[in-house]
Amino acid sequence: MDGNRKDPSPVVKVLTDEQKTQLADAQSQLEQLRTELATQVAAFEYVEPETPAKPQPAEPKEFVWIDDAVPTGAKADGGWQFVDNPKPLPSGQKASTRKAEGLSQHFFTGASEPLRVAEGDRLFTYVYLDPKNTPKEIMLQWNDGSWDHRAYWGGNHIDWGVEGSVSRKRIGDLPPAGEWVRLEVSAADVGLNPGAVINGWAFTQFDGTTYWDKAGIVSKADQQPVYDSLVAWLQDQAAAKGSALPEPLKTAINIEPDKRSDKQHKALRDHFVEHVYVGSRAIFNPLHEKIAAMEKRAKEIEDSAATTLVFREAKSQKPAYMLERGEYDRRKDEVKRATPAILPPMPEGVPNDRLGFANWLVDPAHPLTARVTVNRLWQQVFGTGIVKTSEDFGSQGEPPSHPELLDWLAVQFIEDGWDVKHLMKRFVMSAAYRQSSQVTPEKLERDPKNRLLARGPRYRLDAEMLRDQALAVSGLIVDQMGGPSVKPPQPDGLWFAVGYSGSNTVRFKQDEGPNKLYRRTL
Repeated sequence: MDGNRKDPSPVVKVLTDEQKTQLADAQSQLEQLRTELATQVAAFEYVEPETPAKPQPAEPKEFVWIDDAVPTGAKADGGWQFVDNPKPLPSGQKASTRKAEGLSQHFFTGASEPLRVAEGDRLFTYVYLDPKNTPKEIMLQWNDGSWDHRAYWGGNHIDWGVEGSVSRKRIGDLPPAGEWVRLEVSAADVGLNPGAVINGWAFTQFDGTTYWDKAGIVSKADQQPVYDSLVAWLQDQAAAKGSALPEPLKTAINIEPDKRSDKQHKALRDHFVEHVYVGSRAIFNPLHEKIAAMEKRAKEIEDSAATTLVFREAKSQKPAYMLERGEYDRRKDEVKRATPAILPPMPEGVPNDRLGFANWLVDPAHPLTARVTVNRLWQQVFGTGIVKTSEDFGSQGEPPSHPELLDWLAVQFIEDGWDVKHLMKRFVMSAAYRQSSQVTPEKLERDPKNRLLARGPRYRLDAEMLRDQALAVSGLIVDQMGGPSVKPPQPDGLWFAVGYSGSNTVRFKQDEGPNKLYRRTL
């Protein structure tokens, strides 16, 4: 949803040992609660009443869907943050907040108790705009299987939907800043007609700081009908085609009762007892609240972990072709995945994908991988590789100055488990590295490039090394390793020239403090 998210799928979350312990504890408690819930649902004795009381149509009523947390069962995304200000809050103890540079959004989908739309219904929420950092535009968005239901206030900065249609309906100017304001939108104005079922809500803004409080619907539909009869509930759900039910139950409710399997009958009965039956709410609602709280706790721990982007193999292989004279639109024969014929083939049973290719590269029988890697690392330490043309080990490259040494180091590298740190330690503790870099005229004349390693290496430092060296000499260097990424000093206005105009990347803000500005380079 948010084009500037730092963690678009696929990603890997990297948790600290403490976070792993906390998450394991939360997941263990969550599993215990779910087991307890399932046990109690299975053991609950339901008896069909002789004269069931069927729910009657209600007058318009305000139903609060979001207050202090997202709805039960919903999957929150976009980094929700709850705070206890600005006070007084319209409702509850907390409001969600967001500070943005450019386009930003938080949202959820998949609420287990969705909103049902009836004739004349109105959707509402409360918003507070920071008077010192007012957004240029705010937008609300609803999901009924599609996100094309949008209402916005303010300028025209969020380029989603078709202007004037239900996918992009302008309601008016921004509400006054510095106070809580209730926003209301007719469901029909954004294409949510009677019978629609809303299972997701998004809060979007361009720039600024906003606070959002309770949100929901003013509706004639009973959002949580009170049933004391399984038979009556099944009849109503069948009439509605199970539109508000999860997919497996929706399939079951649309099958004739006498054709449903025992498993389907049990699933419908258990859902009714757990979520609908008036006689069981006092038992199961507290358990649902505990589960929701523990799910929130587990998500907070996961969200606090560092993330790194990774590759994921596509479901289908993208074909590649020989191209006539290199022209992309003049395809010839298809080229299948394979290794060069001059090199060893892929081992039997290894998948023909990136993972298989990686395993092939580090196969001890591979003649190049270890040698090339060792040579590159040698070049970093000594200035010149054992093979000077480190980019070319082929027939056009230069032969190694010490071929036996290169082979020995490559074998040691493999046997040490491809341990780069161990290899670098071997380099810097060697006599070749630790000798003086001073040179006599005779040695300089005989070996000007130091290919014979008769003296210590002398070469220009990389920019990162120069930075760390200057910080160390000045006494400013911070030896702390790792942590969140740092925004270092940049020339003023640089990112306005190179960033995307609709993105928050154009607003680069330098980090402050010695722990960030003077941290040693990785």
